[in-house]
Amino acid sequence: MTFLLHFIFIAAFLLVYVIAIIILKPFRLHRKRAISTISLKTSYLIYLSAFMLLAYMVLFFSITSEPTEEAAEEKILNMFTIFSVFAFFIPNVGIMIRRNVKTWRVAYNYLFTGINLIIAGGLIYYIADIPWQFK
Repeated sequence: MTFLLHFIFIAAFLLVYVIAIIILKPFRLHRKRAISTISLKTSYLIYLSAFMLLAYMVLFFSITSEPTEEAAEEKILNMFTIFSVFAFFIPNVGIMIRRNVKTWRVAYNYLFTGINLIIAGGLIYYIADIPWQFK
């Protein structure tokens, strides 16, 4: 039963990723902003893969612990939660409103490329740092 559940979530995440690739068309060249556009789109796809990997790991391999009164662990959990919320919204909003930015589009593309890569790095850090319970 758990194999089927894992398969369904992996298939759903892969479908979302393929749809994102189809919609973004990451390697379609823009005449004026070729490098900045490609870097923005590929950094978004890197972020999306890291975010979906973290979501999959949290869904299936996170350790359920009983509540404790340790303030340090609670602070880390709160920082992780806040970072996860920002990591979900900021890159998605950035990729959606990119066409509305006209005057400083190249700088915008590079800015969000950096933001996407920083957030993807933070997500990969959390994936490496959290103790997972593999079954």
